[in-house]
Amino acid sequence: MTGLLAKTNAHIRDAEREYRDLKARQDRLRRPVQLIDRLLQELEELNLKGMKRVPISYEPRLDEILALVGPIQSIPDQLANIKVKVGIAKLMDALFAVEEALFSERRASIVEPDSESFDSGLYTAA
Repeated sequence: MTGLLAKTNAHIRDAEREYRDLKARQDRLRRPVQLIDRLLQELEELNLKGMKRVPISYEPRLDEILALVGPIQSIPDQLANIKVKVGIAKLMDALFAVEEALFSERRASIVEPDSESFDSGLYTAA
């Protein structure tokens, strides 16, 4: 009986650890999406006002986004246009592409298949 209880506890601890890891990955991707959304809204307003280039005052925020999304492998091409003094539309396109890659990354972490299936050896009477 103690062996079965120990196995059950081990499975519970493993499931809790996997859940914490999943939440940490999702949280790590949530922050840049929030920053990008705010920035896209402001860029759209600048675009509607007729501005053509991204102001230099946006550089610290763009640097923060680059620092947050830099470790993600799937978006190196889009990162080249995340800078000031480029066209607003060009930066918006790059930010949308990065955001889409972040969404794909987040979805992939949610539907990640289990490395091993749980087989308790017990049968249910349903």
